[in-house]
Amino acid sequence: MIKLELLNKGQEGKKIAIPGDVPLTIGSSETCTVRASHPKMQPLHARIFRGDDGKTTVEVAEDNAHIFVNGRDVLRSELRHQDLLSVGPLQFRVHDSDVAKATQRRLDELLTKLDDGDQEVYDFAKEDLFYLVSKDPTLSQRIAFRIPSKDRFIDQAQQFLARLAHKSGMDELKIEGFMTCTKELILNAHRHGHDYDESKIITIRFRDTGDALTLSIEDQGKGFDHQKLLDEVRGMDAAGAARKRYQAGGFGGLGFQLILKMTDELKYNDLGNIVTFTVNKQM
Repeated sequence: MIKLELLNKGQEGKKIAIPGDVPLTIGSSETCTVRASHPKMQPLHARIFRGDDGKTTVEVAEDNAHIFVNGRDVLRSELRHQDLLSVGPLQFRVHDSDVAKATQRRLDELLTKLDDGDQEVYDFAKEDLFYLVSKDPTLSQRIAFRIPSKDRFIDQAQQFLARLAHKSGMDELKIEGFMTCTKELILNAHRHGHDYDESKIITIRFRDTGDALTLSIEDQGKGFDHQKLLDEVRGMDAAGAARKRYQAGGFGGLGFQLILKMTDELKYNDLGNIVTFTVNKQM
C-alpha cells in the first residue's frame, strides 16, 4: 500500500492512503480528498491514482497548477518510495509499505553478513543506502558500495559520505579535509583511472575506526606509477605543483599536495588503482 506522509509543520507524520479504486484529489475545493487553502492551490490541483499496471501516478488537474516531484516541476509522474511531493503548500513523502518491508528484510540480511565479517559490496545504484544507514546507524561504521563511473552517481556518493562523516563526530574542519580528499580521489578514478568511461565501476569502502575515518577508492583502470607522482609532488612548491596540475589536465600537482596535507595516511596498492586514505577525527 502506498501512503502520503505529511511533512508540514504541525501535521508531521500524518499518513494518507492512496485508494486503489478512485483517484485521491488534492486542492482547495471542499470536494477534494485532501484540502488546503492557499493562493497557489487550485480548486482541483492534483489527482493521484493507481493504474492497471499497479503503478501510482500523480498529475496536475488544472492548467495553472504546478506539482513538484523531488524538486522537479512535472505535469505527470510515477510516484516511488521516498519521493518528495509538493502540491501547493503541502509537502509529502511517499511511503510504499511493500518496498519498505523488502528494504527492511534486505537491511536484516546485510546486518547479519556484517556481523559475520562479510565484506560484501553493495550496488549504490540499486540499494537505498541513505535509507538503510538512517534505519540502522551501525551500518555507518563499516560499509562498501559500487557506483557507475558517472557524474550523478559520484555526486550522490559524495553526499552519502558527507552524511557519514557528519554523523561520525568528526571535527568540522576535519570533515572539510576528508571530503576534499574524497572528491578529488573519486574524480581521479573517473577521469584518469577510467578516462571518463561510464561503463566502468568505482568501488568505495568506508570505515569508521572510532578516532579516524578511512576511505578506499578502487577503479578498474590499468593503474599508474603513483610512487613517482607522489615523490614529485612532495618535492614541489605550490607554484610548481599548480603548473604540473595544469599540464596534466588536473591530475596530480596541487591536488595531491592538498591531499597529502589533509590526510594522516595515504597509500596505494602496487598497481595504483586502489587508493586508501585516513583522516583523524580531531585536530
